[in-house]
Amino acid sequence: MLSHCLGIDHVVINTRDRIDDAVDAYARLGFRLTSRGHHDSGSVNHLMMFGPDYLELIGVPPEHAGRRPELSGSACGLNAIAFATDSAAGAHAALSHARFEPLAPVALSRPVATADGVREARFELVRLPSTLIDWGRLFVCEHLTRDLVWRDGMRSHPNSVREITRVVVTVPDPSADAARLAPLFAEASMRPGAARAELSIGHSRIDLVTPEALNRRYGDFATAANGRTSFMAALELRCASLDAARIALRALPARDVHDQGNRLIVAARRGFETTLEFIE
Repeated sequence: MLSHCLGIDHVVINTRDRIDDAVDAYARLGFRLTSRGHHDSGSVNHLMMFGPDYLELIGVPPEHAGRRPELSGSACGLNAIAFATDSAAGAHAALSHARFEPLAPVALSRPVATADGVREARFELVRLPSTLIDWGRLFVCEHLTRDLVWRDGMRSHPNSVREITRVVVTVPDPSADAARLAPLFAEASMRPGAARAELSIGHSRIDLVTPEALNRRYGDFATAANGRTSFMAALELRCASLDAARIALRALPARDVHDQGNRLIVAARRGFETTLEFIE
């Protein structure tokens, strides 16, 4: 595990120019979403805040599509993983030393309305090169105004989700991708030729699985490949109460929710091209 890379900070779902549809979908899944944020880079977002991490819906209005081609030119669904850090500069140095060839740190901000007026939520990002993996974006995020992101009253959800525990990614060769990314994580489990590899850091992990393994697990609940050989496919979310999650999801058609007793699986078509697993 590299210094200054402290775990998963947040996971991003790309909505392209359909962020209103995504907000409606996730509200129906029992999430409380923050008000719309407007980045100085042209994108807009809504967050679902948990305890140590959060889930972000991000989109790009058509008039700003050219400013965020990594979003407007990518498929809807899971799009990026952000690692937490206590120092973007320190993370950049550690990533450079490990030969990940990170891009130079960049500043990002968005206004936030508070009881004391509008303030600027500020971040510093260190992006890893797009050539590292072909299934999404990886970057490190330092929160310079953490109090404006983890705000009181926004971390309690009707479905009782409290943290992200697993990201599922499908790739042709799980062990090869795991070996490439292993220095970023505290633990790595991989075996050449195996259908699955695992990378762990903090309370979260990334499961790299073959397309066959993904389909065995989720069947028609799985995110569609749509011609892709590698993509982020599913999230596992820990709840305080699965019964609360059941109540929050009961308005969904029965064909879109599979109750396995110890987990609830929601079809990707309900999660904006993202399969969701709720566990306790």
